[in-house]
Amino acid sequence: MIMRTKKAMLWCMLAVCGAIILTACGGCTDSPNGITDKDIIVIPATIVPAPSAGQQVYGNLVIDVPDFVQHWKSDGTCYWEGRIHVTNTGDTPEMQVVIRSYLMRASDNEKAYVASKTLQRIPAGESLSYVSSLFGTCDTDYYIEVKVSAE
Repeated sequence: MIMRTKKAMLWCMLAVCGAIILTACGGCTDSPNGITDKDIIVIPATIVPAPSAGQQVYGNLVIDVPDFVQHWKSDGTCYWEGRIHVTNTGDTPEMQVVIRSYLMRASDNEKAYVASKTLQRIPAGESLSYVSSLFGTCDTDYYIEVKVSAE
């Protein structure tokens, strides 16, 4: 009886461990059309002709624009992500801050995708950050622009 219980516990533990491993690695190996990590394109924050790349200042707001990293979706489309940091260097809160991230086509400098984020309140001397996701065509060259407006 004890042997049967130990055997059942062992199988249960193996099943749980296997489920954890499969969950952690789910999607790790499936890449559309044989794309590997060597194919990943990073849009650096300093790419030209983006005049708004890197650190930008809008009054009391300092915006850090990161490198945007390309990701593939299971349907074969692509998106770029980057964490945008906003710091209020002033003595008063900034209200209704709207940050727009633009995915710009390098070939014609036209907007391919726009993502907007409204931050209701940024207290004086504090920072906030969020992830911006921009969707585009996998084989197109892009650069990123970020613009800010506040009330």
